[in-house]
Amino acid sequence: MGPKRRRGSMALLAALAASHASPASAQGVSLQDVLEVVRDEPELVRQIDVELRRQDLKVAGVACLATRHGSEWHLLNGAGGAPYTCRIGSSLLRIEAQRTYFDGNGRRLGQVGMAPEPLLFNRARYFREGNFRWSWSH
Repeated sequence: MGPKRRRGSMALLAALAASHASPASAQGVSLQDVLEVVRDEPELVRQIDVELRRQDLKVAGVACLATRHGSEWHLLNGAGGAPYTCRIGSSLLRIEAQRTYFDGNGRRLGQVGMAPEPLLFNRARYFREGNFRWSWSH
């Protein structure tokens, strides 16, 4: 593949990745933070523990990336959430989740794609994640 074609492919991949990310960019989080989020998924927690032992690593020694809400989220700008990506030794863990947003009074606003964006962008104060799905690359 020639240099021009390679640049075009990379630009296409970058554009596709950007178009599939509703929140804007990534931020570093600890594996401990991720474990706190997924604590109600015992099978996922078990798999992470097994992989840490297999790779002879400690929770404190593993960093992850979370997707950060962009500036369009007036009250959540910079807040991190799924998808999470964690490099555990030679293994890569990707965790996706369904995110439900709430206003400051605890009223459910809905989810991206199912509620009007202006409502979510202007009124969402916090979110909960559930329905976790994960995959490993070794």
